[in-house]
Amino acid sequence: MSWDVSVFAADEPPPPLAEMPDDWRGAILGPLAEVRRKISECLPEVDWSDPSWGRYEGDGFSYEFNIGDEEPCDGLMVHVRGGGGAVPPLLRLAERWGWYLLDISQSEWIHHCSGVETGWRDFQAYRDRVLGRPPDPGGDAPGV
Repeated sequence: MSWDVSVFAADEPPPPLAEMPDDWRGAILGPLAEVRRKISECLPEVDWSDPSWGRYEGDGFSYEFNIGDEEPCDGLMVHVRGGGGAVPPLLRLAERWGWYLLDISQSEWIHHCSGVETGWRDFQAYRDRVLGRPPDPGGDAPGV
């Protein structure tokens, strides 16, 4: 089970999904090798053993970058697992390259959400409830 975030490039911040034109298309992220380089520049420990799936182990969380194999890359998916501070590295990555993050669980761009970590916290609470896990006393509590 993962919290899923789609990554797109755009010349300007995308509008809320409710206001998105039906024909909206993000800009091209770039050639696959360049997208991998950009991700690795921000997160040097990404394992690209499978060039279409980068794996990163953070402090209590992990990412799987699904960039696919179609040239050029016009978007990618990040599958986030674990707990803790998984959102700030994604925000830094997006800010560095002018990319925008779509929180699939909230069906909204993170920059339009009430809080940038709301979807991540809600996902963790849902996952823990479904799996019958007690809340992590050291993890981020809702509202933090």
